[in-house]
Amino acid sequence: MSAIITGIVTNGFIVPASPLKEGSHVEIYVKDDMHGANPTPRRMSPTELRKLPREERRAILAASAALAEKIYRNDKDFTGFDAFSEELDDESE
Repeated sequence: MSAIITGIVTNGFIVPASPLKEGSHVEIYVKDDMHGANPTPRRMSPTELRKLPREERRAILAASAALAEKIYRNDKDFTGFDAFSEELDDESE
């Protein structure tokens, strides 16, 4: 059985709007029609995001998660601290 699953490309990777079954064979079609498409991403409010179709919301959130993962893995300013260091200092007194 075949199914149409939409998705987006983020950082060169295809991010499907819904999970794919392991071992699935896929065929990818790239849409040429960019009429009306905004080439630069814009920020959406949570209300605007909730109004989108479920598949589109999932694709946007998956792409955002992939971007966040890259930032957290590569930028030590996000992870180079001890979250509870103040509490640990208090216990030693």
